[in-house]
Amino acid sequence: MRYRENATSGGAVLWLFQRVSGVYLAVVLFAHVWLLHYLLREDLTFSAVAQRVATPLWKTIDISFLVVALFHGLYGLWIVLEDYIHWGWARIFLYSAISVVAIVALVLGILTILPFQAGGF
Repeated sequence: MRYRENATSGGAVLWLFQRVSGVYLAVVLFAHVWLLHYLLREDLTFSAVAQRVATPLWKTIDISFLVVALFHGLYGLWIVLEDYIHWGWARIFLYSAISVVAIVALVLGILTILPFQAGGF
């Protein structure tokens, strides 16, 4: 019998995206710390942070970081649980719970970031 699986049938795409997302998170986090805490050296007041977060560039960066961090963390959790949970009903329950947590966190995060305006409440 011939082995018919290819790179997309066994989870290789998710495996690759897990690695790429880890590199992305490390680079963005390093750039954040270096840029905001060493290069700019501005005061960490609410108004300074609010002014920066209100710009479209930082909203895009924050939302992309949120999406990638949620995927990376929750998919990693799923992979670990998949190794230890062998009952079909438990896997479905945990997958559903992880999916609900991801959707709620994503919606709340985006609803917090998008309407944010500097100086306005």
